Amino acid sequence: MNSETGDKFTEEGEDSLFRYFKPDTPEVMKITSLQGKEYEYGDYLGTIEYTIARHFYENDRKIKDKDAVSALKNIRENCDKDISFFKLALEKEIIENLIELLEGEPITHHEFELIIDYVLEVIDNRAWMEDEQAYVKWATYVMGLFTKEESEEYEKSIKKLAAKLGLSSKHADLMLLKGDEADYFEFVENYGEDGGEELNEEELIAEMEQKFLSLTDAEKVDFLLENGPDLYELVGLYISELSEKGEFEKLQELYRKLTEKYDDFIYLYVFMGGAYIELDPALAKSYFEKALECLDNLDDISDSTKEAIRANLIDLIKRIN
Repeated sequence: MNSETGDKFTEEGEDSLFRYFKPDTPEVMKITSLQGKEYEYGDYLGTIEYTIARHFYENDRKIKDKDAVSALKNIRENCDKDISFFKLALEKEIIENLIELLEGEPITHHEFELIIDYVLEVIDNRAWMEDEQAYVKWATYVMGLFTKEESEEYEKSIKKLAAKLGLSSKHADLMLLKGDEADYFEFVENYGEDGGEELNEEELIAEMEQKFLSLTDAEKVDFLLENGPDLYELVGLYISELSEKGEFEKLQELYRKLTEKYDDFIYLYVFMGGAYIELDPALAKSYFEKALECLDNLDDISDSTKEAIRANLIDLIKRIN
């Protein structure tokens, strides 16, 4: 935001978002969601999220996700009011930054409401995490506002949460929106090839990585159908890969084939829940519930481990609720 412009807005307070909206059109009114249109509206979404993140990082480390929700709802409901109507600094900052953008790139009132609703959904989709500041911290991290030390500490907390939920490191990286294909591969214990020269751990990891990631999609599916639960981390790897690419039809087809062949594949349900936890929390919840249902049927897991997994799943389902 231009500081001079912001000061002018704050001092005079005689400007409103509504004055910058274009008239709604029949075509625009047909839009019901920005899902799939994130790139088109990226400037507006980014402006709002960056403002929230910067306010948290620079001005108020005590604000919670619910404070951001309250501010956005108040702005949406009172967008025709002058800036002087709003009392909270966060609200004024969001409005001022949006006005600066709207001066050059106006949108309609309906589009504005869809933008606010989208950010509200993004915030809500992190409500399952064990932190009342889950969204504001995540946004601050993604926007690159944390120091190196703060970023490392945040990454540790996310990876710890993922491990607690039984999710792979790839899921943790997806939650952090970082990493590349090679970084996602994890070593699977007790996997090796019969015969041949014995490989050390580093060489075995490299060989497994090369073998699996070089396969076509069809070959990956055949490989996972053949190995199934014995190589559950590779199942998680491919599920996350499809999720990241938005190839959910392929993901559902993989899920169908695996469930037809393997009963009580608990990690499959956990990985599927992880893939949908932000896109569709209700669907994610159903997968976690399936994992919970099949837990008692597993004979190769100790009672203490079962209870730990059960507690984590129940806690996660409650948080999604």
